[in-house]
Amino acid sequence: MSGKSSTSKRMPTNRSVLDMSAKEAREFFLKPESYCRLELPPYFDFKRLLRPVAKLLKVKPLAGLNLRPRKFEDVNYTIYSNKDGRYAWRPFQLIHPVIYVDLAHLITEPKPWAAIRARFEDFAKNPKIRCLSQPQEALTKSKDQGAQILHWWHGIEQASIDLALDFSYVFHADIADCYASVYTHTVAWALHGKSTAKANRDQSLIGNAIDARLQDMQHGQTNGIPQGSVLVDLIAEMVLGYADLELSRLLVDAGIADFQILRYRDDYRIFVNDSRAGELILKTLTEVLIGLGLKLNASKTTTAQTVIVNSIKTDKREWMRRRQADKSLQKHLLLIHSHGTDFPNAGSIMIALDQFYRRLSSPKSVRNPMQLISIAIDIGYNSPRCFPACAAIVSKLLSTLPTTKEKITAVDRIRKKLEQLPNNGHLEVWLQRISYHFNPKLTYRDKLCGLVEGKKVDLWNNSWISDSGLKRTVRPSTIVNKKRLKALKAIVSRDEFVTLSIY
Repeated sequence: MSGKSSTSKRMPTNRSVLDMSAKEAREFFLKPESYCRLELPPYFDFKRLLRPVAKLLKVKPLAGLNLRPRKFEDVNYTIYSNKDGRYAWRPFQLIHPVIYVDLAHLITEPKPWAAIRARFEDFAKNPKIRCLSQPQEALTKSKDQGAQILHWWHGIEQASIDLALDFSYVFHADIADCYASVYTHTVAWALHGKSTAKANRDQSLIGNAIDARLQDMQHGQTNGIPQGSVLVDLIAEMVLGYADLELSRLLVDAGIADFQILRYRDDYRIFVNDSRAGELILKTLTEVLIGLGLKLNASKTTTAQTVIVNSIKTDKREWMRRRQADKSLQKHLLLIHSHGTDFPNAGSIMIALDQFYRRLSSPKSVRNPMQLISIAIDIGYNSPRCFPACAAIVSKLLSTLPTTKEKITAVDRIRKKLEQLPNNGHLEVWLQRISYHFNPKLTYRDKLCGLVEGKKVDLWNNSWISDSGLKRTVRPSTIVNKKRLKALKAIVSRDEFVTLSIY
């Protein structure tokens, strides 16, 4: 009989940034996909921009150059993503690479990083309040964003189902406009305690130094932090972890012990056996958040609900109940369109679109491609988060059109449709991805598209940089990998838009 165990130990597929050394964390934050979480075509590569900036700042730290970026507007580049196909917008910011790298270096110096990790251990001392949103790195060939999604699935959805054995009710709560509402001074409160931070305003405290960098990139503003990078996600977790700590203290004082809270960023799931305890926890959470300048989103805060049913997101439950496919391609896509109308920007739409994309394995057999293109674009128009998947489907459908002229006409009609939606830069980036192969000279308005077209574009305001060597490293043109751009096929491949499929 073999001496080996009959059950092999499963290898971890991801690790938290808080399990990394200072050196490892620095490398993680300087990865292109950590710098920009917005889904972009693969020819956008920030590595060739970040590396030279990091190399120069290692020799000449920003603090020693006596520069004042906060005196200038538009230091960061903002690209908007629509949240509901109507009037709700989420601004994603490409932080000025010099400030981003400087902030990454600042946080990952050995002493500050050790202090930050120790503070997160304080946040996690109460096992009844669990945070599952610390940034994750994939230990497999998956993207880091895929590791993050998998971590959410195991730690939130699956753990919620498991908790049905222990609790009768679940309450849901969500912070309103979380990133836009964070008061930058609360970072120092979170890392050092409110009284210590207020008594020591200088940048010798790492929290104050982070606060100063956040103001530097936002024209001196103290309200809001830029969304779109893993580094700032960690900074948000500092504030939210501090809220966990304060909430834990108040609940202990109130004698509330029979509960479990799972938090993923600004989303809370509160499990209880007594609905009155759940109401009191929500009230206490509201008081804690108000003290930090934050508030709960009333439209997303629920009263007591049964656990199993409400462990799965509403859109996902509804999709599982619906008829999900049809022999007719058009009817199949219309089913997805109907679901998207009810649940715009939902994750279940991404799953459904991926399934439809894979069904188009033989696009030449497609009939009536223009009608399918029209439906797919309307799905993406009303659920802009899903537009990369819609663009991939459209790229397959365009390949069925017999002439380049017909393809150009179709793209022109799509452009006119998208122009009805303001702040449509992210959609233009993906439309350019599918049109570039057969018409690289087609022009778009967004600055990122201009870089692909070979134009000289200023993404960031560099007026505050007086050091000529530093200014030369900030070349937006380097973020477009021309070799990768030319090598792309006409049809968008699945790995360009699928991060991870969990159903």
